Amino acid sequence: MREYNHPLLEQIQKKREEMIAIARETGLSSNETILCSQELDKLIYKYQALVQKDQQRNLSKGILFCNLQWLMYKFNNPMSTYEA
Repeated sequence: MREYNHPLLEQIQKKREEMIAIARETGLSSNETILCSQELDKLIYKYQALVQKDQQRNLSKGILFCNLQWLMYKFNNPMSTYEA
C-alpha cells in the first residue's frame, strides 16, 4: 500500500498525544478525554476520506490507461481479432 504524507497526519498524531495526556490527568471517561477523542475521530475520518478519494482517482486513471493501451493496440493492429 502506498504511504500517504499529509499535514493531517501530523495533526492526528498531535491530537492523539493530547488525548493520551488528558486521559492520564482526568481519566479515560472524563468529558475532556471524550471530547478530545471525538476531535481525533473527526481528523482521522477526514484523512481517510482524502485517502479514499485519492485511491478512487488512481483507479480511474488506471482504467483509462488500460483503455488507451487497448485502443493503441487496435489502432496499430487493425486486422487483429483481439477482443476486449
